[in-house]
Amino acid sequence: MVKNISTDVTIIGAGLTGITTAIALAQNNIDVAVIEYADIKKLQSKESDGRTCAISHGSSKIFDRLGVWEELKKKAQPILDIRVSDGESPLFVHYDHKAVGNNPMGYIVENSHIRNVLFKKASEYKNLRIIDKAKYEDVELEKNKAAITLDSGQKISSMLIIAADGKQSNIRRSANIKTTSYDYKQTGIVCTVKHEKHHNAVAVEKFLPTGPFAILPMHGGYHSSLVWTEPTELAPVYMKMTDSEFIEQIAIRFAGYLGKIELASDRFSYPLSLNIAKSYTSTRLVLVGDAAHGIHPIAGQGFNLGIRDVSVLEDLMGNAKKTGQDIGSDMVLEEYAKTRKFDSISLIATTDILTRLFSNNIIPLKHARRIGLATVNKITPLKKFFMRHAMGDF
Repeated sequence: MVKNISTDVTIIGAGLTGITTAIALAQNNIDVAVIEYADIKKLQSKESDGRTCAISHGSSKIFDRLGVWEELKKKAQPILDIRVSDGESPLFVHYDHKAVGNNPMGYIVENSHIRNVLFKKASEYKNLRIIDKAKYEDVELEKNKAAITLDSGQKISSMLIIAADGKQSNIRRSANIKTTSYDYKQTGIVCTVKHEKHHNAVAVEKFLPTGPFAILPMHGGYHSSLVWTEPTELAPVYMKMTDSEFIEQIAIRFAGYLGKIELASDRFSYPLSLNIAKSYTSTRLVLVGDAAHGIHPIAGQGFNLGIRDVSVLEDLMGNAKKTGQDIGSDMVLEEYAKTRKFDSISLIATTDILTRLFSNNIIPLKHARRIGLATVNKITPLKKFFMRHAMGDF
């Protein structure tokens, strides 16, 4: 017979945002239980599949505060320059990190490395337990408490439930939190390539008629992560190609950049959509990461948005714990929702506008885009504003 347990906080989902949240709260003497349907040992032993995250400078400071950045940066590739262009136009925006200081614009880190570092850190806390290979079957959200019942029959009672279970969050649906959604009718294709020339810590984003094509530098100098956007009806064509056919298509888009290239990982694809919760909280419930705001990867800020959720939640709940307040009270949750809404909505609006503006081949918009890129490149204060935004320095 399984034993029921009681804890301060229950987190649903041990993905990157969920486990970061768990570490942040555990450091503030908050008892945490994390529920994950996957086998954690298999996740940790899994070889790298080439998928990466862009970590902004602002997020790196949050990870440093959590005590994991020293390990993360061992395999983190700093981004020192960013080049943004529209199609094959000779005009481009060049962002050099030196224009705003000595810190990199951000970092590219493989998901597998982030995951392993975070799980290792989580194992250090006696007040943090992970229950894996488990699914929740029922959730109770009451005025003074919350509870989750797992498929094993085990019941976990807590003061707060945190939904970190992604864009299609089941907990969010169970709480009847509505979402605003938009299907971009695009698919993201992700893979890693090996190249002949050193990338020199430069990230490249080309806005092609079908969508953005990003080349993100990886640790070591001779590998890059690709995030390639295509219309949903065309993506299966590329996914079904042989490796040689696929790399030929990539080479066309690289146009000689970085010399000879070859495929260095499997290909992955996923539909691109906007999915925003109309409320980030409910009674005894908080949404973080993609459960709250799933955005287009055009600006590479989705993970960073989730890390900023964690930072705000840590501050609010940490202070509540220290002062003996109810960490799941309406007052704490309302402050979280108010603080995170403004930041997230502004970034969501920016990425949505960029996606609609740059993912088409309409002649007037094409001319406007190119004029805009040239203008940003010439106006230093405007350029610095965009750079600081990308770095996560606000």
